[in-house]
Amino acid sequence: MTMSALNRQQSDRLIQHVSGVEQLLTELDEEGAEEVLDELYMLITKLFDQFPQLDKDED
Repeated sequence: MTMSALNRQQSDRLIQHVSGVEQLLTELDEEGAEEVLDELYMLITKLFDQFPQLDKDED
């Protein structure tokens, strides 16, 4: 994954947060996993709202 658009601090923070989510996934049951999916979906939706040009899925 290339993160050239992020500075070093931003890249480190992103990796730290993603690693935290990965660790959380090892501790979840199905209900918890569904909650994580809901939150990730909301985050992705916010990204597409802020940067609609990133939405390459033109169905």
